Amino acid sequence: MFILPESVVFFGGGKLNFETKWIGSILDSEEYAFFEEHLNPSIYDCLESKIEPWGIVSMWESCKTYMIGDYVLYNGLVYKFIGTDSTTPPCNDSINWEKAKRFVDDNLNKLWDRHLMPILATKIYMAAIPAATYQVSAVGATALTDTNDGLRGVTKSEISFLMDSLGQRFYNKVQHMKNYISNNLDTLTCFDNIGGCGDNGIRNEKKGSTKIYFL
Repeated sequence: MFILPESVVFFGGGKLNFETKWIGSILDSEEYAFFEEHLNPSIYDCLESKIEPWGIVSMWESCKTYMIGDYVLYNGLVYKFIGTDSTTPPCNDSINWEKAKRFVDDNLNKLWDRHLMPILATKIYMAAIPAATYQVSAVGATALTDTNDGLRGVTKSEISFLMDSLGQRFYNKVQHMKNYISNNLDTLTCFDNIGGCGDNGIRNEKKGSTKIYFL
């Protein structure tokens, strides 16, 4: 697993009250599917071997005491405690907190921060929407399962438009990332000397309409 469910909610393009329980069950499979569809499965395997282990990651609390090396979540990002005072928000305190690295390689971390993390967030959030919603009336009004919150009163055509909008954003991000990869193949571990479609094994595809199916 590369990305955390909380990061998917924060950076996926949806509402922040979207429940992570709809994400956890599909996280691993959707991550792998992304590499299979848009990059290459061998890249997934290689990147997985270069993950920086975070261990337990908890939500940051100002009243909690943290030890050096502890990891916390704040606004969808993971931070590592490196100082003596953990009472200030991680994003505002570079003395006591540092943004956690996802990989052991600095160039891979640049790819992660600029492209891969927000792309995976959008991909997984889009996959979670159909599982988390259901049709509640003949006209196609939908609601989030259990809470009846969030997408309540939205028609099927409107939620399909949302999916298409997210799909276009996702497609644009993927194309931007592929351009970045192509321009940095000499420095990106896991992307060198791979086989597959094209010169670098990266899949090429055209944007299509995103269809939504309700449970």
